[in-house]
Amino acid sequence: MIKRTLVKWLHWLAFALMLYFFFQEPHVPDDADAARKADMLSTHAGMGMLLGLVTLVWSVIYFRNGPLGRPGPKLPGWGKRMHRIVNVGLYWLVPITVISGGAAGLASEYPVMGFGVIPLNPVGWGSVGLHDVMEEVHEIAFNVTVLMIFVHFGFHIWRHVRLKDNALRIMLPKVLHRYL
Repeated sequence: MIKRTLVKWLHWLAFALMLYFFFQEPHVPDDADAARKADMLSTHAGMGMLLGLVTLVWSVIYFRNGPLGRPGPKLPGWGKRMHRIVNVGLYWLVPITVISGGAAGLASEYPVMGFGVIPLNPVGWGSVGLHDVMEEVHEIAFNVTVLMIFVHFGFHIWRHVRLKDNALRIMLPKVLHRYL
């Protein structure tokens, strides 16, 4: 598999996982006991591990080779700057979101098991205060990341429609190119 194809798959897999987190945010009541909290967060933690693996591979590619996406020749000066800010921003924001989520799980006072079976914090060694702080950092990082994803998506739609530079062909798998 060539690097660009791998990055497309990672791109869409990360997007699908972020959509999952966007629509399935766990709402754990403050008065829930430790067992209920652990149960409610088990799928979230497991999906976070999957996003962590995707992010790790994607980050290794980024740190070895730099961003793969280059601004097109039709982009005006501000568009080239915007392209770099959005793409590099996502290369940093997604790992920050994953790391802050992992830190929130490690700081929890109850056990965290990915998908209910993978021990991430099997004994719940954290504290309520530390967990609350890390959870807040994670939520802010996630919200900023989602905002940046929407900006990224909108920017590529604008490029494809306004500049007609086929920006969506770069992002979408070949099987979908005939619909563009």
